[in-house]
Amino acid sequence: MPEEKQIGPVKVARDADGWWDHPDLPDFDEDIEAFKAWLDAQGLKVLGWHMEADVDAHPYFDDDACHCLGWEPETPPAGEWFLLGIFDTEDGPYVQWARRVTP
Repeated sequence: MPEEKQIGPVKVARDADGWWDHPDLPDFDEDIEAFKAWLDAQGLKVLGWHMEADVDAHPYFDDDACHCLGWEPETPPAGEWFLLGIFDTEDGPYVQWARRVTP
């Protein structure tokens, strides 16, 4: 069986509504256990937060807008983080970063 390609940083081009998913991120169809197993196999640590942690006011919260335009989440400090995605959740827009960890 061939070894799975390790995911890494790529150029980010967010869509017209501000969303973005890493092109090498498999579709887990909301299967959290499969996602966790993939992260372990990839040797990745993830860090994420919702837009409301960064932005006090945004049309998403006030006008039920379906975008996160204007939100520019900063790369976490201390480490070589790369973006996994900026996506919508039941609790609002969410950003997720990843970095390789050494055992």
